[in-house]
Amino acid sequence: MTLTIYTDGACEPNPGKGGWAFVAYSNGNEVYYETGGDVSSTNNIMEMTGVLRALEWLRDELRVTTATIYSDSQYVVKGCTIWRHGWKRKGWKRGQNAELANADLWREISALLDGMNVTIKWVKGHAGILGNERADELSQIGREQAIEANAAPDLIAEQLRYEVVA
Repeated sequence: MTLTIYTDGACEPNPGKGGWAFVAYSNGNEVYYETGGDVSSTNNIMEMTGVLRALEWLRDELRVTTATIYSDSQYVVKGCTIWRHGWKRKGWKRGQNAELANADLWREISALLDGMNVTIKWVKGHAGILGNERADELSQIGREQAIEANAAPDLIAEQLRYEVVA
């Protein structure tokens, strides 16, 4: 099975409320997607999370180790294809003592990529490319779901407050 996966992340404002997604295609047909979000994140973290979740899905659910993943984030693509090797040699630091932003996510992504034959490529965002547009749409849905989940009332806490006051 040949898989093509598109990933995306969104954050508004940045930092702020974010969403991530990936969508998988086989022979041009959408076969799977996932989405999620966090109300306290950054755009880069959401972009990376989309790639991380796609890699985990490939490993755990499909046991597929060959795929092409497209991202519209130069940070993610260069991080996966070029920079991570140097960061790893330097103990996940930038330079001698500078902390690497998102080092925990980079370590997870790198470990998965080391065991797979996955190609990461850049795709121009908002250019009418079906998979990228779908991943963008899904990342917005993930963001909205995170906002809604965070806004849901805590009924137990409300009941306890009511009982204390009454």
